[in-house]
Amino acid sequence: MSTPEDSFDCTVGDSQNPERAIEDPMHGPWAVYDLLQTPPMPRGDGTYYQPGGFYAFGSNIVDAKDQPLFVIGVARSTSTFIREMHDLEEWRLANLEGEDAAMALEARRQQERLDTNKVAYAFKPSDVCAGGERLENCETATPMLAAADAHAANILPEGGGKGRLWNTLAWLGKTCSSCALRCEVAVETQDGKPTGITRFTNARPLADDVPVITINLGDLPGRL
Repeated sequence: MSTPEDSFDCTVGDSQNPERAIEDPMHGPWAVYDLLQTPPMPRGDGTYYQPGGFYAFGSNIVDAKDQPLFVIGVARSTSTFIREMHDLEEWRLANLEGEDAAMALEARRQQERLDTNKVAYAFKPSDVCAGGERLENCETATPMLAAADAHAANILPEGGGKGRLWNTLAWLGKTCSSCALRCEVAVETQDGKPTGITRFTNARPLADDVPVITINLGDLPGRL
């Protein structure tokens, strides 16, 4: 049960011995601690599911800086809920198995996002890209992220636009030599101020047989 000193203390009193407390095995301090040992599960959109987060800071959903996000009034179907619980259990078991299993699982999910959405996003250096490498260990991604951070540090508050924007740094884009995926990086700004969040994007390069149309603007009607 919660106390004024600790609102997350969900122990219950022993009816046979008032001086002794019994921890709630599902919601007690140690149960919450065990849940929090599982790394946040990437959801592919810049948000992460943190097991045990609801008991620790009021929300299971966090952003790329591990700050809780509170979403109100979002209805989810039963099938969506079941799918999320399946994905979470799969994630938990993979992380218990070890680093290789966790990386393989997230790489597979990134490939599925790439097949479905044509792009796959990563937002933390510890995230796995669609090529199966953690960004912090990837020879292509690491310098791109460092350059993006340096660029974000020099953005003037009035130069980034209003609202929440992703500023793609096109000159940093390249095709990864190890996985042959097209990589791009963007920095997020909120009302012109960098938020400190970087988005790394994977996409498949255009095939050589895809026609590319080039338009000479000087040939357009009315062009001086």
